[in-house]
Amino acid sequence: MNVSDKTCPLCGAVKDVAEDECPRCGGVGLVGAGGGANDRDEHDRDDEAHLSRRGRVELSEREEIDGLTVWKGAAAGLLTGVGFGLGGFFLLRDNTGSMGSVLFLLLPSVAGFAAAAITPRPKVVPASLIVALGICLIILLLTGAEGVVCVLMALPLIAVGVTIGALCGLLFREHVILRADSPRTFEVSILALAPLLLIGADAAEQPYRRVVREETFVTTVALDAPTEAVWEKIKNVESLSADKPFLLRIGLPVPVSCKMEGEGVGRKRTCYFENGYIEERVAEWQPPSSMKLDITESTLPGRHWLKFKNAAYELRREGESRTLLFRQTTITSRLHPAWYWRPLENMGVQAEHGYLFADLAARFAKKN
Repeated sequence: MNVSDKTCPLCGAVKDVAEDECPRCGGVGLVGAGGGANDRDEHDRDDEAHLSRRGRVELSEREEIDGLTVWKGAAAGLLTGVGFGLGGFFLLRDNTGSMGSVLFLLLPSVAGFAAAAITPRPKVVPASLIVALGICLIILLLTGAEGVVCVLMALPLIAVGVTIGALCGLLFREHVILRADSPRTFEVSILALAPLLLIGADAAEQPYRRVVREETFVTTVALDAPTEAVWEKIKNVESLSADKPFLLRIGLPVPVSCKMEGEGVGRKRTCYFENGYIEERVAEWQPPSSMKLDITESTLPGRHWLKFKNAAYELRREGESRTLLFRQTTITSRLHPAWYWRPLENMGVQAEHGYLFADLAARFAKKN
């Protein structure tokens, strides 16, 4: 070896002293055969800087790749959730207005399962599904397919379905898809078979779902007024003015007034709302104790799944100036499962009753 030659301590390559970089590995600051400690220290520092720069570049590239994977995963989960959510909703809509467990539980479960099973990054699955659910509900509201009250009431049931489906999807991906020889085949199969599952389940549920439920709800209030005075106020309601319950503020029909045309069985009574009206026919008439009204027509918007069937009032005298008033409302509903929707329907009817009772109580309180 010539004195003018230098060797690279990284790979052992030999190069003329005039060359700074190693021709084999690109190392900088080569050490000569007779070089001293200062030459070696300088080479070590240059080598550390070189490796540091190289490491930063590799880290940056990995972060860029990881970031791209995260965005792809989030997009896959989001598109799958929205696609199954909206597509399934319109696919499973029944022309009779009935909606059941397939729509409220199975569809969200399938959407959650599919999104979690095909998303490469499990950590983005919850965020993707939450955003997808939000997009679906907003679209349904903006298009008028559903109202705010219905969406809010159905949301807990839908969230449970999505959560169960997503958990099952994550487990299926970890223990089945990622261990398969062809993961892509499993992912495509899920997207292809899920709609068939929903269509089959919907067809099987139809006979049960199309059975119309009839529910009756009763509300009671004690009023400091004679029975005759209360009777006159409920027979013809000139106007209603009270604090609106929450459900009326967000979308339930708000009653404004009621007008009776004559008195007795067969007479017409019309109740006006902020949006629409309900026409009633007197079926029972026993003043000042009771009256029953059959609903003959309604122009209230939305709520294709629920209809008012009849209403009734019963007044019980308690002393000379106190009356116990019972308001009964019977509805027909096409929502299932009944165990979930019955309490919510009761809340809605009670809110309507409560608004009327609050107005009556305030009027009699002023007179006293």
